[in-house]
Amino acid sequence: MLILIGPSFEATAPAVQRLAQLTGLVSYDLKTKLRPGSWGVVKLLADVGKASELTAQLQGEGFPAVLVEADVAFDQSRRIVAVDRIGLNADQLELELRGQSMPVPAQGLLTIVQGEAIVRSERTAPAPSSGNFRAVVPTAQDIQAFRETQTTSSYDSFHVADLHFATVVWVARLDARRTDFAPLGIDSGSPLQRLEQAVAQITAVSGVRVDRSVRTSSLASFATRPTPMRSVSPAPGAPISPRDLKPPPSDPHFDGYSRLVAEAERAARRL
Repeated sequence: MLILIGPSFEATAPAVQRLAQLTGLVSYDLKTKLRPGSWGVVKLLADVGKASELTAQLQGEGFPAVLVEADVAFDQSRRIVAVDRIGLNADQLELELRGQSMPVPAQGLLTIVQGEAIVRSERTAPAPSSGNFRAVVPTAQDIQAFRETQTTSSYDSFHVADLHFATVVWVARLDARRTDFAPLGIDSGSPLQRLEQAVAQITAVSGVRVDRSVRTSSLASFATRPTPMRSVSPAPGAPISPRDLKPPPSDPHFDGYSRLVAEAERAARRL
């Protein structure tokens, strides 16, 4: 269980000192874990009862603390679905997902997690036959043939914004390269600029917080922990069935962080 402190925490000297007393941590550790405007991990506890007790104590002292299961980062029921096209009117979003149109009330939006996704791909060339190696001392051609059998990696980075909802756990992803923002009146600028304009329009209507702290938040370090060896049942209640849709290119680090932030926001809203 992760005990988190929310973005609204003001790390004044008295607040940090009191938080250190309650958690048993030193002030220096807390200052490295908690950054203004982002979620931070105060403690990781295996005992659910103790974690709940400490979280309640922190809340009672006025700290914006919530409790989140670390496994949320790997929960496959929180499926990420690529948005092909997005529109917006006075009170709702119009999402197009692989030919399916879905209206979403703007007030149903929970939070937006924006950042850079990095997808790694590997390529292995077919191994050359033994007939290619005739000399005891390899020639330049032999060395080149050997190199081509080695696995090579390439990286593709792109900017995305995940739309999380209050009542369902699947995620709608805006991809700066692929999502059509024309219905929003956005048809010029770089992919990142178009994404930023779209996010600005959505937040102006919905009023939700945009999280851009994947590179700095201590919560991000829990996004790539080993996947738990257990299955997760899909959560019911989604207005459409995103499980039937092909997922977009995936960055496990950003995906896990995005899910954790959304669950923290969901827990904070329940308070």
